[in-house]
Amino acid sequence: MKKFSWVVGITIVVLLVFSCSFPPMDAKTKLAHWMNGVWLMADGSYTIYTDTHYFVISASGDSASANIYCGASQVKYHNKGMARKQIMRLRQMPGTTLQWFKENVVDENAEIPLKIDTTQFAPNTCNIKDGIIYDSITEITEDYILLSTCNGDKEKILPNGVSIYMPKDGGEFYSYRIERIK
Repeated sequence: MKKFSWVVGITIVVLLVFSCSFPPMDAKTKLAHWMNGVWLMADGSYTIYTDTHYFVISASGDSASANIYCGASQVKYHNKGMARKQIMRLRQMPGTTLQWFKENVVDENAEIPLKIDTTQFAPNTCNIKDGIIYDSITEITEDYILLSTCNGDKEKILPNGVSIYMPKDGGEFYSYRIERIK
């Protein structure tokens, strides 16, 4: 009986130490941590999230009817949501000429830092101001973060590396994190 109570006592101490040594993450930290990594969509597109940027790579079709999209955006996480601003976009749809967009780049080695206005995070919606998209956190639990994105759409991010995009008009589109960056 003494051995059993000793094991129980040590177990309780270890659980207390671990529960006290890892403070709960705030929304900003949780969102950045859960988004971090390389994500694969069902259509074969990739999205890569870092602490300060995200990159999208999508290609389909062939040389005669190419459908190509590559984009780079700055991202800033906040306890109210995620702000993002596109700095580069390369787009070609079938039958169109290649479109190129570049903004916020000072020269070959620098870009203008993303400065956000936290008052632009609005409950249950996204706002766009000065080219910055403000996706707001609608709900946050231990099991998911629900973001309100543009056009009434939502995105549910899970800690296990699954993201579910939910358009306002219905349906669900899954993405899977296939690699963490850190």
